[in-house]
Amino acid sequence: MTVILKQHKLFCANVPKVACTSIKRMFFEIENGFPFQPYRANGHVWHIHAFYKGVLRRDFPESAIAQYRRLAVVRHPIKRFLSAYSNRVVHHKEISESAVRKLGGFKRPPASPDLGEFVDRFETYQKIQSIGWHCRPMVDFLGHDPNYYQGLYGIHQIDEFLDDVANSVGKRYEVGRYQTGGPKFSPSDLTAKQTAKLEKFYAADYKAFSQYF
Repeated sequence: MTVILKQHKLFCANVPKVACTSIKRMFFEIENGFPFQPYRANGHVWHIHAFYKGVLRRDFPESAIAQYRRLAVVRHPIKRFLSAYSNRVVHHKEISESAVRKLGGFKRPPASPDLGEFVDRFETYQKIQSIGWHCRPMVDFLGHDPNYYQGLYGIHQIDEFLDDVANSVGKRYEVGRYQTGGPKFSPSDLTAKQTAKLEKFYAADYKAFSQYF
């Protein structure tokens, strides 16, 4: 997603599973003066993602943000991948029987895979839209040039990111913790082969952003 604060000449590009929901909710409060609460209208539940939608780097509104301060937050690729598996697969159960059936073919992967199965069959599972979106390389959302951003921070530098935002908007806001459901995994839960596979998949992320991990 992207956030464009016209009044403050501030642009923030965000990546799924990099405090994305928390940052969106903070910017909603900055823009509106009150915290966001999901609400229902015409039988539809409106979440924060309906207001700050995901945008890939190729779709940035370059002319609109040419004079804006550009910010982004990044995260270690494998830790981000594990967070996506925990939250989207285990907690939200997005690899359901129906989702797997929609993949077609005769050799469908199992629904609700454990971590090893998820990594080993990731080429297939990423065809499920929500899975592919949350696991895409960060460069798809941010581009390959870290110098495009005047403020680029690792997720462990969230306080510095908030200070940067405060300098632009004139007040310091805090971020809560959202979309944290699911068990915790660490890189040590992966085999050497699985780690190598993910490092290859996220090679461009390591090249572009490793100094921030």
